[in-house]
Amino acid sequence: MAYRTIGNTVVQWGDGEPFVFTMTQQVGARDRRVPKTITIDFTELRQGFAEEFLSHLKEHLMGRCNQVKIVSIQTEQITLQVLLAQVIALKLFETKIAVIDEGFLLCLAAEKNNFTAGSLRYLKIAFVANPHSPLFAKGLLESDFPMHTNKKGAHGQTIDNILAKALSRSAAAHILDVCDTAYAAGTMDIGHYSFVHLAFALYVRPNSYRQIRLGDLAVSNSGQYFINIVTSKTGEEYPSKIRFGINEVLGVLLTKQRQHVIEKYGCLVAQEDFKNLALFPARQLVKGNSQWRSKFPNEHYGMIVDAAAFNNSYPRAIKKRNFNSDKFTLGANALRHTVGTLLAQTGASAKTLQAVLKHASDSVCRAYVDIAFHGLMEELSEAMRPAFEAHLPALIHFRSKDDRMSLEKQVLSWDQDAGKLESTGECGKSIACANAPIVCYGCVRFIPCWDADHSINLRIAEKELEDMSKRGKPFQHMVDRARSAKNKIILVMNAADRYRQALQSGGLA
Repeated sequence: MAYRTIGNTVVQWGDGEPFVFTMTQQVGARDRRVPKTITIDFTELRQGFAEEFLSHLKEHLMGRCNQVKIVSIQTEQITLQVLLAQVIALKLFETKIAVIDEGFLLCLAAEKNNFTAGSLRYLKIAFVANPHSPLFAKGLLESDFPMHTNKKGAHGQTIDNILAKALSRSAAAHILDVCDTAYAAGTMDIGHYSFVHLAFALYVRPNSYRQIRLGDLAVSNSGQYFINIVTSKTGEEYPSKIRFGINEVLGVLLTKQRQHVIEKYGCLVAQEDFKNLALFPARQLVKGNSQWRSKFPNEHYGMIVDAAAFNNSYPRAIKKRNFNSDKFTLGANALRHTVGTLLAQTGASAKTLQAVLKHASDSVCRAYVDIAFHGLMEELSEAMRPAFEAHLPALIHFRSKDDRMSLEKQVLSWDQDAGKLESTGECGKSIACANAPIVCYGCVRFIPCWDADHSINLRIAEKELEDMSKRGKPFQHMVDRARSAKNKIILVMNAADRYRQALQSGGLA
């Protein structure tokens, strides 16, 4: 076996198979480094590319270890290999290719409709990253590489992508309604149920959810719940851990999930290692429930191996078991695009959105701001805007309970525990209606206060839901109404948490 160490990456291959090799890199936050291994096999490319070319391609990928993380290298390798395999399939050249030169690029340009935009883009990225690599002939320019062009430009394409990945009309409150019903009926377990509520509260990426440990959930002496999240796609060698404040309802739910994990999986680790167990662990056990099915969870306290596997175990599994519509999604992009655009509506700057959503740069966040500034929210049609106008219009704007407002328009909530009135929002009409405050959370005219205690109304909705559930099927419509009201209040509370975070970052206008 041959080895090469590049930074914190170890490359390994057999003596007789130089084009089949593995790359192993330590990834994750400083206190939770784990090995990530990818396997690369260039065997299929030998029929169209010279061994010299494949050696240079291998060297190029190894050199990238000093520039990007191993998951990015894997994406580049897969995309480039698909392009090169397509070149072979199209039989564009009679002899084996030894170098990417002007003739090669002209052939790609002539046949570029047969190649995906991503594969052409990654070939150009490879050149920009190392233009002096022996992969490329001397004298090539960045402009020589063919690309699929978009009349709207890269920024316009980003906006289109955001609009395309929006939630369906019945998303938001409907998703939580269905999950509440399934959880109450016992067809959804606490793991999936708590994940859904966390997904609608934090809007982080799957790779962040999978790394949450039991010890990351904390509660202060004042009763405020916090959760520590390792951020993804930060461009950092050691990703930082961010502390998010969450509301009491979500905190209690995650505490139940933590207890469930200890009860079900605690037998697999020592008691002092309970805090290291994944909050959303791998779900399949074997050998009489004595170990996890896969090797990685067994070595890392139940943590799922990567973001793709996490998606299969949680978001996609939830969809498969509870939702028949292809339009339903719990995908990170849809939720993040939704909250990003709506926070932009409240006046958040691109830099603020970058801080809240933990983007490595503010390029996508500028698209959120442009959508809001240019009135493109109206173009969301069957996607994002109708979902929130129908189910959660209160997310569009916020105000403070300390702002001056007329008594007629003020929405007040009675706090039975404290024995006082709480200003929870303002009605956009000339006078607040008699059904306030519970129905306000689904009204397009309601402007909630981000600093109010909306759990007052949540407790009222939960009590009504509990009472109506005891009365049987004749009152099912009342149960559905109370459940919908409860979920709309929860989503407003989650949005208020993120808005408060945006204020603390100092980027709101």
